[in-house]
Amino acid sequence: MTRLVWWLVCAFDGAHRRNGRLEWLALLLALIVPAQPLQAAATNWIGDDRATARLVTVVAATGSGSTVDAGLEIRLAPGWHTYWRSPGEAGLPPHIDWQDSTNLSHTEIAWPAPKRISIQGLQGYVYEDHVLLPIVLSLGRPGAPLALHAALTYGVCKEVCIPYSAHFDLALPAGVALADKEAALISAARAHVPAALAADGMSLLGVTVTPAKAGATLEIRLRSMDVRFGNPDLFVEGIPDVAPPQPVVVLSNSAHEARFSIPIAAATPRSVTDRPLRFTLVDGQRSSEFTTTPAPGAAGYAAATFLSVIGVALLGGLILNIMPCVLPVLSLKLLSVAEHVGAGQRQVRYGLLATAAGVLTSFALLASLLLALKASGNTIGWGIQFQWPWFVAAMATLTTLFAASLWDWLAIALPRWVYDAATAGPGAGQGHRPLTDSFLTGAFATLLATPCSAPFVGTAIGFALAQGPTEIIAVFMALGLGFALPYLTVAAVPKLARFLPRPGPWMNTLRKILGVALIATALWLLYVLASLSGLRVALESGGALAIALAVLAWRTRVAPAGAAIAIRSAPAILAAAAVLIPTLAGVAATRPAEAVGHWQPFDLQQIRQEVGEGKVVFVHVTADWCLTCKVNETTVLDREPVRSRLFGGGVIAVRADWTRPDPAVTAYLQSFGRYGVPFDAVYGPGQPDGMALPELLTPSLVTTTLDHAAAPRAAR
Repeated sequence: MTRLVWWLVCAFDGAHRRNGRLEWLALLLALIVPAQPLQAAATNWIGDDRATARLVTVVAATGSGSTVDAGLEIRLAPGWHTYWRSPGEAGLPPHIDWQDSTNLSHTEIAWPAPKRISIQGLQGYVYEDHVLLPIVLSLGRPGAPLALHAALTYGVCKEVCIPYSAHFDLALPAGVALADKEAALISAARAHVPAALAADGMSLLGVTVTPAKAGATLEIRLRSMDVRFGNPDLFVEGIPDVAPPQPVVVLSNSAHEARFSIPIAAATPRSVTDRPLRFTLVDGQRSSEFTTTPAPGAAGYAAATFLSVIGVALLGGLILNIMPCVLPVLSLKLLSVAEHVGAGQRQVRYGLLATAAGVLTSFALLASLLLALKASGNTIGWGIQFQWPWFVAAMATLTTLFAASLWDWLAIALPRWVYDAATAGPGAGQGHRPLTDSFLTGAFATLLATPCSAPFVGTAIGFALAQGPTEIIAVFMALGLGFALPYLTVAAVPKLARFLPRPGPWMNTLRKILGVALIATALWLLYVLASLSGLRVALESGGALAIALAVLAWRTRVAPAGAAIAIRSAPAILAAAAVLIPTLAGVAATRPAEAVGHWQPFDLQQIRQEVGEGKVVFVHVTADWCLTCKVNETTVLDREPVRSRLFGGGVIAVRADWTRPDPAVTAYLQSFGRYGVPFDAVYGPGQPDGMALPELLTPSLVTTTLDHAAAPRAAR
C-alpha cells in the first residue's frame, strides 16, 4: 500500500468521524507531495510454470545521480535453462529492447558467469534455476523521472526449446533514491559477475594460436597466486561463427598454473590472431574476465626462436662454470684437470670425456626429474632440489665421502660394466680409478652447481619449463653441453693439457687441500639443512657424518681381524643414517614471514597496494642455498650507494625467502617467467608491473633501475 493510499484512508476516516482540520491538512499534503513506494520498484512476474521474469530496480525514485541500478530476474523450473550472452552452438540469449523509454540514455548489462552443458553433442553456455542480470540505466537528464518500457525476448530449453517474450513498464518518479530489499538481491548478483584477473589474484602468462590439422589450437596459460585451481573452465568469445568447445586443462606447479588448449575447427591461426578475444574463466565460485589478442604460437618460433634458445642455453651452461655457485665444487673441477696432466693423449681424452659424460648424465637426470614433477602437477624450478632435506643431506654425505676418497681413506669405484662401456672395451683396466673419479666428478659437480641461476640460464630454463617434454630435454642437454664444454675442448685438443703444471708430489698436497675444501662444502650443506629441517636435525646428520669420517680414518691405520666386518659396515650405516634422519624429519613448519633487518616481509597484496599508491618497491628473492644471492647481497645490496637507496626511506625493500618450498614465492617468480634464484624486481610509477633485473647485480644497474621506476611514464 502506498503512502498516498494510507494518507487518504486516514484523512477521510478522520474527516468522517471528527471533521478535524488536521486530517484534512494531511489529505492536502498527500495530494501535493509526490507519492513514494515503501519498497523498491519491481514489475509483476510474467511467464508460466517453466519460466517467468520480472524487472526490478534498486530504488523507487531517480534521486540526483546519473544512473539507476536495475536487474532482469528470471526464474526457471527444475531441468530448464536459459542462455548466457554467448549461447554456444545454439540458443537464444536474453535481449531487451528499451525503445519508447523516457529519459533513458543507454543501458549496460553485466552477465554473471555461465555454466557449460552439452545437449545432443552441442555446447551450450547457460543459466539454470535462477539468474539475475544486473543492469545499469544511464539517465538522459539526472534527477528527472524515468519511464521504462522494456520488451524482453529469451529462450528456455529442456528437451525442447521455447521462445519467451514479456513487456515491462516501470516508472520511477523524481525524488530521494532510497534502497531497499531489491538492492541486496542485485548486489548478490553482481558478486557472480566475473572480475578482472588481478582482483582474483591471477595473472595471464600468455595466449597463443598454433596450426592444427583441422584448423588451429588456442592455448591460454594462467597463474593463480594464492588459491589453487580446482576444476577451471574457460569460455572464449570473439571468433566469428565459432563456439569453441570445452578446453583440455593441464594443471601444474601445485595447481597454481593452468594451461587451456582449445581446438578451433575450420579456422586459421591468422583469422584468430588478428582480433581481440574475450575470455571468461570459471573455477568454482571464482570467475574472471579478460580481453587480449592471441600471438602466433609454436609455428612462429619453431625454427628461429627455438634454435636461439638452444644457443642461449649453451652460453648459459658455459657461464655457469664461473658462477659463485660452482665455487664449492671448484676443487672437484681442478682435481679432474690436474689428474690428466702429463698423461698420454688417449688417457687425457678418456678422462675428460668421462667427466663430460658425468655432467651430461646429471643434466639428463635433472630434466627427467622435472618432467616427472611437472606431469604430476608439482612445483618445478631450477635448484628446487635444494628445498628437499633428503637431497641436501645426500649431497653432504657424498661430499664427505669424496673428501675421504681424496685423502685415500675410501676407494670409490663404479661397477666394472660401466667402466668397460666408458673405455670401449674390457682391456683397459689400468685406468679404472681415474676414469671412475672423472665420471663421478662431472656428475657430482653438476648436482652441486644447480642451486643458483646464471645469466642466460634463467632465460633458457624459463622457456623450456613453459613448454613440453621435447623442449625441456633439449634445453637441459644444451645447458649440460655448455657446462661440459671446457672438458670437451681439452678432450678434442689434448695438447692444451701441456700448458698445465706437470704432475708430481704437489698432487698429493693438492688432494689433501681439496679434500678440506670439500669438507667445507659439506658444512655449508649442513647449514642449508639446518635452514630446512632445524638445527637439531642438522647436528644429528652432521654428527653421523663426523663419526663415519673418523671410522674411515681409523680403519686405514688399525684393522683388528675380529672387528673387520663391523669396521667396514659402520661408515655405510652412518652415511645412511645421515640421509635418513633428515628424510624422516622433513621440512620444518614454515614460520610466518617477518621483517629481516631493514627488509620487509614478502606480501604480494601489500606490494600491489603500495605500487598502487605510487611508491617504489624493490623485491629481493633469495635462499640460504643460493651462493650467487649471497654474493649479490654482500657486494651490492648491503654496500653503498645501493644500501642508502634501499633503506633510506624512499624505497620499500621487500625480501622473499625461497629456502623452503613456498607456493606463493614460486608463483611470483614464474609470473616473470623465472624458475630460480637469485631474482630481483623493481616497481614504481614508471614500472607498475615490475621490472626484473639480471641474475648478477651491479650498483649502477640497481640505482639506474630505481630511478627509472620512480619516474612517472608521462615524465619519461
